[in-house]
Amino acid sequence: MPFFLLLASLILIPPIPGAPQVKDFDLPINTFSRGHRGVDYLSTFNSPVMAAADGVITHAGLIANRWTITVTHNNLRTTYEPVKPIIIFGEFVKQGQIIGYLQQTGSHCFPESCLHFGLKEGKAYLIPSIKNNRNYPRLLPLYS
Repeated sequence: MPFFLLLASLILIPPIPGAPQVKDFDLPINTFSRGHRGVDYLSTFNSPVMAAADGVITHAGLIANRWTITVTHNNLRTTYEPVKPIIIFGEFVKQGQIIGYLQQTGSHCFPESCLHFGLKEGKAYLIPSIKNNRNYPRLLPLYS
């Protein structure tokens, strides 16, 4: 019988306080399959978006004509899109600090705006849903 190791979870706050979650995380079956690699929060154009946890800005700019921000927290990364940054690469940000403003896209939330919020560890996507201000804990098998 394998033993299990509980990894410490990163304590996150909602990037847009009070915004309802309108689309859930849906992990694809493989790298190129359809899925939803984050959660979406409904809000309005130009809403301030906050860092979900302390970290360092490792990306702030355009990817495929969409404003995106990545904050690195040790071995985890949170991603935010479409968010026009007010911070710069390499800047340290505190949890709750405004990092940018939500932009408008032609997404399923139109005419409102949606924040796509993601969480990654290496190349793996994790569930970024916030429940009682914590990620869901993850159990990994530990073999001797």
